[in-house]
Amino acid sequence: MRFQPKGEIAEWRMVYDNLLDHADFGQVVTYAELDDVLGRRFVANRSPIYRAREELGSIRKRWLEPVPKVGYRVTDPTDHVRVSVSHRRKSQRQVSISVKVLGATDLSRLNPDDLAKWDSEQRIAFAVWGVVSHEARLRRIEQLLRNEGMLD
Repeated sequence: MRFQPKGEIAEWRMVYDNLLDHADFGQVVTYAELDDVLGRRFVANRSPIYRAREELGSIRKRWLEPVPKVGYRVTDPTDHVRVSVSHRRKSQRQVSISVKVLGATDLSRLNPDDLAKWDSEQRIAFAVWGVVSHEARLRRIEQLLRNEGMLD
């Protein structure tokens, strides 16, 4: 079955065109504004903001961050590194959990197809975990070298 949009205009496009197309740094888009534009309760399905945020980032070089119980703020360029680091830290925790879940699998209960999937996923998870761990180690070494005045 072919994808059929809910209306003539995609919800993410309605959000972008009505609220983000001219949004400036520091501006807050409230849940009430999102409700009005979408004609429904935004919090029931937040997916339009994620696609609209992607467009905002690629077209206008701006990003959104959540403002708890209010909506979303257009972040200042000086905040983009902080937001990026926050997402990277969350992803590091998720990779760690992924490795733990795979380690807690009772392999004797898997059929050959599921065991092959588990093996493939474990290889990927450990490869990503290795990169994440190595990256963290490099940051610690760099900080030590900065503290000793050996690195700018």
